[in-house]
Amino acid sequence: MEFISRTVTGMNPNAIVEELAKGNDQQYDLGFLFVASLSKTSAAEVASLLKRRIKASHLLGCTCAGIIGSDTEIEYRPAATLILAKLPDVEIKPFALNQDQLENFHEPKDWYEFFEIYPTEKPKFLALPDPFTFNMNQFLEGINQAYPNCPIMGGLASGASQPRENILILNNEQIEQGMVGVVLTGNVNIETVVSQGCRPMGETYIVTKAEGNIIYELAGRSFYKVLEEVLSKTTPRDRLLAQEAIFVGIAMNEYKDQFNRGDFLIRGVMGLDPNTGAGAIAEHIQPGQTIQFHLRDAQTATEDLTELLSDLQNKEAKAKPKGALVFSCNGRGQNMFREKKHDIAIIQKHIGDIPAAGFFCAGEIGPVGGNNFLHGFTSSIALFYPGQ
Repeated sequence: MEFISRTVTGMNPNAIVEELAKGNDQQYDLGFLFVASLSKTSAAEVASLLKRRIKASHLLGCTCAGIIGSDTEIEYRPAATLILAKLPDVEIKPFALNQDQLENFHEPKDWYEFFEIYPTEKPKFLALPDPFTFNMNQFLEGINQAYPNCPIMGGLASGASQPRENILILNNEQIEQGMVGVVLTGNVNIETVVSQGCRPMGETYIVTKAEGNIIYELAGRSFYKVLEEVLSKTTPRDRLLAQEAIFVGIAMNEYKDQFNRGDFLIRGVMGLDPNTGAGAIAEHIQPGQTIQFHLRDAQTATEDLTELLSDLQNKEAKAKPKGALVFSCNGRGQNMFREKKHDIAIIQKHIGDIPAAGFFCAGEIGPVGGNNFLHGFTSSIALFYPGQ
């Protein structure tokens, strides 16, 4: 297994392709190309020219708001990044899927027939959806049912502000809607890091009354009163952060004795009703589930990513990944951290100097607690190892 990556800035499609393809005369099995801040026509030209110049069996990618390279993050200006991989003994199945097709998937066998892959093969999915024309939550719900405990990593194309302005790249095709992706089986292992950028405050609570996405009671008391009490016991700084946004972490494994970073699915608190004591969150929830209130800021996001990568480094001390794909929210980067190459610098510090590529997304995809979700303000990282 071998990866290489390149990053280039500029607006001229021919010059971009020339730089990305320079010296790449070997045969590769899979490549990803991400193109930022170019016109739709120019981005399509880059994809078309590059596929003819490099020896890659499969090339996927999309347009985006900014790109991530092995040692850089480039926002607000034209750039492209390419990563190529040799994946011996790995079966690679690229696919394109549109919303009309997705509507016809009703049970697991529909997914098996489409992908021609079964859960026993332990597939790994990499997905690049268009946010305007494809319901990614619907897709994830079906995948989680058909392929339990199989990771999906990726990000929503972010280069456009209206439908059919993004480009999704699948080999010689440039697609304007739906999703492109690839399924990997065989001699490959993908370790996933999903850093949601939050930290807990207060205790955990059992949801005792809820309906849909409305939580009425926690441990027999109103959601609103419990939140008030939690905030009254925290620091002035945390209370200031809570005025900007409050989050709920939903525990993904009710049987754990102690919950740590990575054990919660983070969702925003969308509204509070002091009269009824209810709170609305951006996820359906049921009585019996465990939640904990969370906060997010630049410092917390830095701590979260650092701790998760440190834990992975300790777990995988004997092995170094061969390459990485990085999908970070377009609300991170310089907007959040007031510095350049924040996420990729932390990744390389803890994982080591490895080829990497990715982009700033309109939504990030990755597993939490065994199920796959669509996230926001998250850094979702896929680390590639030879299979075991």
